[in-house]
Amino acid sequence: MSEPAVLSAQGKDDGGTKGWRVSAGLPIAFVAVVILLAMLPWYADFAAQRLLVEVFTLFAIAFAWNMLAGYGGMVAIGQHVFVGIGSYSLFAISNTFHLNPWLALPVATVCTATAALIFAGPMFRLAGAYFAVGTWVLAEIARIAAVNIDWLGAGAGMPLEMIGEFDRWARNAYVYWAALGVGVGAFAVGAIVLRSRLGLALMSVRDAEAAALASGVPATRAKLSLWVIAAAVTGTAGAVSYMSTLQVTPDASFSLNWTASAIFIVVLGGIGTIEGPVIGTAVYFALRETFADFGAWYFIGLGSLAVVTMIVAPGGAWSVLARYANLDPFGIRRRTPGDPSASHQSPSPKQERQ
Repeated sequence: MSEPAVLSAQGKDDGGTKGWRVSAGLPIAFVAVVILLAMLPWYADFAAQRLLVEVFTLFAIAFAWNMLAGYGGMVAIGQHVFVGIGSYSLFAISNTFHLNPWLALPVATVCTATAALIFAGPMFRLAGAYFAVGTWVLAEIARIAAVNIDWLGAGAGMPLEMIGEFDRWARNAYVYWAALGVGVGAFAVGAIVLRSRLGLALMSVRDAEAAALASGVPATRAKLSLWVIAAAVTGTAGAVSYMSTLQVTPDASFSLNWTASAIFIVVLGGIGTIEGPVIGTAVYFALRETFADFGAWYFIGLGSLAVVTMIVAPGGAWSVLARYANLDPFGIRRRTPGDPSASHQSPSPKQERQ
C-alpha cells in the first residue's frame, strides 16, 4: 500500500546499514544507466530507439498519473487531455512560426501548464468520482474542439513540417534523447517533490485531509501545484511521443488509451510508490512485446492480470518487495522516531502476525 504521511527522522537506522548502502549507491548506478542509454543511438538501430521513445514517454505519463492519484488523491480519468494539448501545442507552434521542434518543446510544456491552471477552476470544484468523470469530459471537449478547428487540421490532424529538415539519423536520435530527458526528468522532479515539504503536505492531505487542514496544511495550494506539475510532465511526454510519429490527430492524441495504459502500469507496479511506475512500465512493455500478436487474448490477459494484482497485491508489485525486504531506496517514506518499520531489517514472522 502507499506510504503513511507522518513526520520522519530519516538517515541511519538502528537496525543496520543495509538500506543506507542501497540508497547511497543509487545515484551512481542511476547516472551510469542514463549515460549508457544516452549513447544508444550509436549502437542500436532505429527500431530500438522508437521502442524506447514509447517506453520513456509512457513511463512519464504513468508517473504523472501516479503522483496525482497515489500522492495527491486526485484520480484523473481524463489525464490524456494534456497529451493532446501538449502535442498540438508543439505542432502548431513549430509549423506556424517555422521553429525547430526541439526549441518549441519547452513552449508546449508552458502551454500545457497554463491550460492546467485554467482547467483547475472548474475541476477543483469537483471531488471523488465527480472529479474523475469531470476530467474525462474535459478531454472529450478538447478532442471535439480539435476536430472542428481547421487551423489544427480538423479531423485529419497535422504533420510536423519542420522536422523534415533533419536527416533520418538526427531526427531519430534527437527524438530519442528528448524522450530520455522526459523520462529521467519526470522521475527526478517527482522524487524532489515527494521528498520536499510539498510532498509531505500532499501525503498528509491524501491520508487524512481533515487532520491536515486542522494542522494548517494548505491543501488546495498543494493539490494545485501537483496538478500543474503532472500536467506539464504529461504534455511534454505527449509532445515528444508524437514527434516520433510526425503526425498528430485528435482521436489519437486525446484517446482514453493513454490514461488506461498509465493506470494499468501504476496498478501493476504499485500506486502511491515512486518505484511502482518503473516496475509497471517494464512489465507492461515486456508483456506487449511478447504477447501482442495474440490479438484480443492479449488484452484479456492484461485485464485479468490487473484484476489479479488488485486482489492479491493491492499495493502492486513494489509493495510485495518492500514488505519483505523493507526497501525505501529513495527515502520517500515518512516514519516517526521509534517506528519498527524504520529498521531496514525484514520483519520477523511474529511481527508480521502482529
